[in-house]
Amino acid sequence: MVHWFDALLDEVKASVGAKRALVINGGLSVSGLQHVGRLRGEIVLSHCLARVFRQEGREVTQGLVQYTQDQWKGKDWQLAQFPGTTAQQYVGRRLIDVPDPHGCHGNWVDHYWAEFSSYLPHYAPDVKITSTTELYRRQDMRALIGDLAGRAEEVRAVVNKYRARKPYPEGWIPFEPYCNLCHRVGNAKATRINGTESADYECECGDKGTSKLELGKLNWRLEWPAIWKVLAVDVEPFGKDHAAPGGSRDSCKEIALSVMHFTPPFGIPYEWVGYGEKGVDKGDMGSSDAIGFGPATWAALGDPAVLRYRYLTVSPSRRILLDLTKVDTYHDEYDVGEIAFYAGGKTEEEQLHRHTYELAAMHTPPTAAPFCLPYRHAAFLSQIAPEDGTVNWVVRRLRDTRVLTRELEGHERERIGRRLLQARAWVEGYAPENKVVLLEGLTDTVRAQLTREDRESLSIFAAKAEAANWREEAIKDAMVALTKGEKLPVITSRFFRNLYLVLLGTEKGPRAAPFLAVLDKRFVLDRLRQASRE
Repeated sequence: MVHWFDALLDEVKASVGAKRALVINGGLSVSGLQHVGRLRGEIVLSHCLARVFRQEGREVTQGLVQYTQDQWKGKDWQLAQFPGTTAQQYVGRRLIDVPDPHGCHGNWVDHYWAEFSSYLPHYAPDVKITSTTELYRRQDMRALIGDLAGRAEEVRAVVNKYRARKPYPEGWIPFEPYCNLCHRVGNAKATRINGTESADYECECGDKGTSKLELGKLNWRLEWPAIWKVLAVDVEPFGKDHAAPGGSRDSCKEIALSVMHFTPPFGIPYEWVGYGEKGVDKGDMGSSDAIGFGPATWAALGDPAVLRYRYLTVSPSRRILLDLTKVDTYHDEYDVGEIAFYAGGKTEEEQLHRHTYELAAMHTPPTAAPFCLPYRHAAFLSQIAPEDGTVNWVVRRLRDTRVLTRELEGHERERIGRRLLQARAWVEGYAPENKVVLLEGLTDTVRAQLTREDRESLSIFAAKAEAANWREEAIKDAMVALTKGEKLPVITSRFFRNLYLVLLGTEKGPRAAPFLAVLDKRFVLDRLRQASRE
C-alpha cells in the first residue's frame, strides 16, 4: 500500500525534473484569524516536500506570500472588531492600510499575523515570507504591470473568456489603482500606466489623479500568475475552491502560458479543514469570519508534531475536521504512529502509520522508543498530582503501578511534563467530563445509595481486577468479561454508576479503564471492598 505522500511526490518529481533550485510557494490572505487550517497545505505539506528535495541535495526555497494588498471586505466579524460604526471608513482599503482595532500593532495585518508567525517555525523552519505589498515595490513586478498594460487588448481577450457575464469593455487597463482621496483599491479605473512608476485614474468617489503603481494591484486573475513568474514558483499547494475545472486556477494557468509566456507551477489542491464543537461540524475554518482557532490554542493542548500527524494521515483531497473536545484521540493516533515507527511497521497499515510519523516529525526521532504517557492518563494524573513536584510524583506513580520500568532520559521527562500541562488544559477548557476529585472516604450518603446487588457487583469486579495486570487494556478486558458475560447482578450502566459513586462521589465520570489505570491499584481495590461490605 503506497502512502499518499509518496504518490504525490512522484508526480511533483515528474513535473520539476532534475531542476536543482526549486521554489515551493503558498499564499494566505491576512483578512483575520490565522487559524490552524492554514497550516495544512501551504506550511506542513510544503515543508514535507521541501525536506525531501533538500535531502536529495537540491536548493529549495519554501515561500509564503501574504496577500496584504487585497481589499478589506468589512465582513460582520471584521467590522465588530472596531467600536461602533468606525470601521465602515476602512471598507475597500488595502488590508495593510487598516489600523489594528486593538491598538497593539502597527496595522490590521501585523495584529492578525503576529500569533501565526510566532508559531510558524514549529511547523516549518526557514519559510521565506513575502507580502504582496513588498512584491509591488519590486521593479520586475512593476515592469510586468507595464508590459500587461501595453498589451491590454490581448490580455482583455483572455480574461474575458472567464467573465462571460461581466466582460471588461474596450479600453480596459488591467490594473486597479490606489485612490489618493478615498484610499481604496478596486474602486478606481486606470486610464493610463506611466512606465513602472505610476497610474492615472478616475475613482468612483469622484477623484481623478495619479498614484504610485506600488500602491495598487493587478486584477486577481493576473496577480496570481504574476506572482508565479516573479517568484519563479515551481510547486504550489492551493485551496480547493480554485481547483474547479474552468475555474480560477485554470484561467490563471492559461494567462501564464498565453499572456505571460511561462510554464505555471505544479499545483496541489487541498481540502479545507473543518471546525467541530462537541462532535458538531460547524463548517470550514475561515479567516475573515474568525471560524476556528489559532496555533496558540493548539500549543496549549498538544505538540506541533501531533497536529502535523493529523494532517498527514489523509490525502490533501480529503477534508479534515478538528474538534478540540477530541484532542485526546488525536494524541492516541499519533502514539500509534510512534509505536509503529519503533516496531518497524510489520503490516501494511503499520507501515503507513510509521511513514506518517516520519513525515510528522520535525527532527530526527530518538534511536530508541521514548516513554509515552497516554494523553488521557496524563489528564487524570495531572488532576490528582500535587502542585509542587508534579512530574516527579507522576514518575513515582508510574513506577509504583509498573507502567514505567526503567530510568527516563531528560527529553522523556520533559515530554511527560508537557503532556501533563496540555492534558490538564484540555480537561479544563474542552473536556470537563474528565474532571476528577477523588472521594477521600466513603460517606454515609454514598453507602445509602448502594443496594445489596450494587455491593455484590463491586466485590466481583474487585476479585477480577486483583488478578489483572493494572493497565488500561487489562482493566478494560476485565470489565468487558463481566459486563458482556452478564456475570454481574446489576446492568452495565448501574455497575459503572457504582464505580464512580464510590470513587468520586458522583454517578458519572471519565472513561473508567484509563481512569482506574492511573490510580493506585491497592487504593482502588480497598475502596471497592470497603463499599461492598454491609
